[in-house]
Amino acid sequence: MSKQHLISPQGRMDSSTIFDDIATYCMFVGYARSGHSLIGALLDAHPNVIIADQLDAMKYIQDGIGKQHLFELILHNSQLSVQRGRARGGHLYGVSNQWQGRFTSMRVIGDKKGQQATLHLRDDPKLLWKLEQTIALPVKLIHVIRNPYDNIATKYLKRLRHGTVDFQSLIEEHFLLYQTVADIKRRVASEDMLDIPHEAMIERPVLWLQTLCKFLGINCPDDYTTACSQVVFSSPNKSRHKIDWDQDDIERVRAQMASYDFLSGYSFET
Repeated sequence: MSKQHLISPQGRMDSSTIFDDIATYCMFVGYARSGHSLIGALLDAHPNVIIADQLDAMKYIQDGIGKQHLFELILHNSQLSVQRGRARGGHLYGVSNQWQGRFTSMRVIGDKKGQQATLHLRDDPKLLWKLEQTIALPVKLIHVIRNPYDNIATKYLKRLRHGTVDFQSLIEEHFLLYQTVADIKRRVASEDMLDIPHEAMIERPVLWLQTLCKFLGINCPDDYTTACSQVVFSSPNKSRHKIDWDQDDIERVRAQMASYDFLSGYSFET
């Protein structure tokens, strides 16, 4: 039977035991416009997973929130996101006949706001330790990687809607995020952090969902992967081709990419 405990009129959960089965906390690190919304929504569709959409859980950790209240906020956020169609960036990520905002037994809980979490960890690397101390659970990190040219171009186009953008500054800002992720990787055990290439996820969603489930220690039902596959785009959005690049900027990105092993295989041409 599914459990659909909702927030009470006082703003708190109607049960203090619904989080007792949780074995793992899942958080995202990385970059806005890289595919966090898709993967977060697909994980939230699993019967044993609840993933918040844009909660900024690390800000609450920074402010000293307790475990029970944090988990209540995550579940409430997930349920509200489902009510809104799990919409993000003009896309709908609702998965039919699955478990978004609901669960059978909640084994994994977390938040998909990856870039903001990365910025918090840049400002205070000890926040990850504080998270672990607060929740007293293993923490698993998901790092979604997208072709840097596409990621930068998508950010540029989004910001352009609100005014002029200094493109070179945007490039440097984006690479500071890569450096922060590289720093996080050095502090986290390799088995606790999973790199997911956005393009590979789109090309082979079932394989990557199986990889994700194994990483998080949960099973991966066939009906779940089949339903999730229907939500995945048919091909990656190569937004690098939607803006005009100076050759100097192409080369600047290429040169900086060489410093990060997790960007190997990406180029402007592919």
